[in-house]
Amino acid sequence: MSIAFLFPGRGSQRPGMLHRLPDTAASATVLAEADWALRRLASRTGGGAGNGAKRGDGDGGDYADGIAELDSAEALERSPVACHVALLIAGVAGARALMEDEEVRPSYVAGHGAGGYAAAVLADVLTFEEALRAVRLRGELMHAAESGDGPESDVAIRLAQHLATVKRRPQRVRYVGGVQGRSLFGDTNAVFDDLAWSAARPVRWTEVTAVLAEEKVDCCVELPPGRALTGELAAARLPGMQAVSVEEHGIAEAAELARAAAGIVGGPSSRAIADDEEDMPPGFGPVTGPVTGQGPTAGPGTGVGPTPGSAPGHLPGPGHLPGPGPGPGPGPGPESGPGPGTGQSGFA
Repeated sequence: MSIAFLFPGRGSQRPGMLHRLPDTAASATVLAEADWALRRLASRTGGGAGNGAKRGDGDGGDYADGIAELDSAEALERSPVACHVALLIAGVAGARALMEDEEVRPSYVAGHGAGGYAAAVLADVLTFEEALRAVRLRGELMHAAESGDGPESDVAIRLAQHLATVKRRPQRVRYVGGVQGRSLFGDTNAVFDDLAWSAARPVRWTEVTAVLAEEKVDCCVELPPGRALTGELAAARLPGMQAVSVEEHGIAEAAELARAAAGIVGGPSSRAIADDEEDMPPGFGPVTGPVTGQGPTAGPGTGVGPTPGSAPGHLPGPGHLPGPGPGPGPGPGPESGPGPGTGQSGFA
């Protein structure tokens, strides 16, 4: 009876994805942590425009004001940094909502390309703030490489050097490496190698799903904003394994499906809904589907103030962030799903 959390990579991003996060206390806390951490990082680096880059040229320096515009169509289209950071925030927020609000916990985690960093947070080998720093650097280096400033192998080397400075801590959840294609536990250095080289080597997603099947995982839950990974698993029809997307089903239904597939009886959703219905004033009802972010939700807001030591101001909950800018989002990228035929994706 085991569950795996899957974290999508570049190509799954879409405008407004942080506004559609589950409207829960855990998600709101992650948004507050991210806003505070990005502001603090920007203050330490002079606004975030490293290596002589100017504000707004795609290196992420224009996200020093926090996360409010991080998932706008313009930001996601022009800035690999915005894409990397937003994917990390969405994945960790969705995962914590499942764990803290729905009591659904993974036995395995796996990430596709940049999604590996969110998986590493859930495996407890990176803190959320450490992961934010790492993906911000990854985005900056990928932006430079995609502009012709050095090969992708240099990106991996720089990331490996950065991760070498991160404190090693006990791993709590098995991490299935997207580059190595095997389950890793008790070897933080191997996890960090997998993260670094995901920027320069193909993702071996067929091997990842084979490992999960061999380990008899009952249910794979794909975290926001992705659907492609669970779509591939559903199409593969692996015996005894169910695939669920939080983006498609919403947090409560995804949790119920995961518990049912893993044979876990009960859960907080039915209890919480019953309690909420008793306490809610007339005219209000529980939110049962995914939050759209288009104005206030039907129930009371879950916005939280800044975390201790954060910049002044009020950070709204996921259902109350300002709407994303107009325009279509970026098209499918190289990390959006397994490549045809070989089971390998393009470079991250």
